[in-house]
Amino acid sequence: MKSLVGLVPLTTVLGAFTTPVVYLVTKSRRATFAYVTLFSLSALVLSLAVAVEVYAGKEVVVYNAGGWPGPVGIVYVVDEVNALLALVTALVSFLVFVYSYEYIRDSGYPWYLVMLLGAETGLLGVIYTGDVFNLFVMIEVTAISSYGLVMYYRWRATSIVSGLKYAFIGALGTTGFLLALAIVYAVFGSLNLVDIGLKAMGYPGSSVTGGPLEDAALAVGLVLALSLWAFTIKSGVFPNHFWLPDAHPAAPTPVSALLSGLVVNAGAVSLYKVLYLGFSASQLPGVRVVVESVSLIALVTGLVSSFLGGLLMVVQADVKRLIAYSTVMNMGFVFMSIATLSPIGVLGFVYYTVVHSLAKATLFLSVGPVIRAAASRRLDSIAGLGRSILPSGVALAVSTLTLAGIPPLPGFLGKLLIYQALFQYNVAAAVLFVVSSAIGLVSYMRLFYVLLVSPPTQTPAPVHAPLMKSVLVVLSILLVAAGLVFTFNRAAFDYVFYEPVKVVGDVASYLKSLSTSLYGLPG
Repeated sequence: MKSLVGLVPLTTVLGAFTTPVVYLVTKSRRATFAYVTLFSLSALVLSLAVAVEVYAGKEVVVYNAGGWPGPVGIVYVVDEVNALLALVTALVSFLVFVYSYEYIRDSGYPWYLVMLLGAETGLLGVIYTGDVFNLFVMIEVTAISSYGLVMYYRWRATSIVSGLKYAFIGALGTTGFLLALAIVYAVFGSLNLVDIGLKAMGYPGSSVTGGPLEDAALAVGLVLALSLWAFTIKSGVFPNHFWLPDAHPAAPTPVSALLSGLVVNAGAVSLYKVLYLGFSASQLPGVRVVVESVSLIALVTGLVSSFLGGLLMVVQADVKRLIAYSTVMNMGFVFMSIATLSPIGVLGFVYYTVVHSLAKATLFLSVGPVIRAAASRRLDSIAGLGRSILPSGVALAVSTLTLAGIPPLPGFLGKLLIYQALFQYNVAAAVLFVVSSAIGLVSYMRLFYVLLVSPPTQTPAPVHAPLMKSVLVVLSILLVAAGLVFTFNRAAFDYVFYEPVKVVGDVASYLKSLSTSLYGLPG
């Protein structure tokens, strides 16, 4: 089992490095796409095997890279939450590869495929890793691949400018996070999340890495402030959201699905690992106050992001910019849920992240055939085309209503969980969340009406793309099934979401169990 965990990201790395060779040898588009898709499928199968084993065994799996145990070596820590998020990441990535075969037609496709595999590798690493320096590395792998994907249409000035803007602000964020890691190492003598978490709780941690400095409050404040700044960039959350709306129109539609469906999750998952798992159970003098202050800032940034994204959705004329601003809003919801530092907040984060990944990827991929048929992204040019192009229209309806939070689709339960977390944290925050959700509902209903209810402005050319259509059918079925199963079957919801979150919800017990049974650290 442990070797399977190590194989998941290794599979996509191997595919990325060997794809150019396959292309140079075969000169075949079909062979190159088939080769790359096979590696993505392998990562999906391995992720599924890991998830099944972790859920069945009800235990955390730890993989020591190179045989070096933590806290000295790099480790992958796979609990049920990580296994679920990795499985969804691998699934959406695989479907993006399948969709891309009929969408990406120009000669640059080998490098497009390499960068897609690079992004998938980084995202899987972000989810699995139990080491904050490796977290930094995997964020960088994801980011560099994403920069290249945004600039894929290199003959378009808008693509280059948008990609460079994304790269510049992204580099600032990761530089800040690297500085935060230097401070972490100076204070705690370790980069292992479990070791850091134990020391923040007042335990001695590993004898190899030593104990924390006596007065760590200021240092932890700097670490969390720099980390939060970096994570808002990675997730497109206010005040660092401005790269995202420009990146989506500049990138190919499958890349937009990857960016908004998966890449933005890197910041949210990192915030969960660093703020919640690393420091939320801290008992060091002054550190608890610092953690609560930073979590409040994270909640405010999420709240502003949700309002800003929702309001800017209303005025957009470009369909991809509209959906991009919805991502700004949705990631604001996710940050708010994590910032409550509560088990119900983590439950809302995990459930909504899974639903948002599937729904946002579906929404972007469903507008792809519509944009191509109309040769335009403007809403007035593509009005009514959703009902003329099947199954894009069905996928548009399902994904839009899911993100709007219409029951029984899964977005409703996700928003309900976040509302419950915020209500327990602060009633005013919960009320403002409802208001921002209502603004988003108006924007989603506008999109629904324009694409699916308005009379068509033109007769679209027939779209012969069986693979693209198959992907949309699969995603639509998954969303409808998730809504019905998890809304009406409490046992299924508890098994997939509630019980896994219950394990990590008690951070102190979770870290101590890892230290004694897996790391050999004193508990």
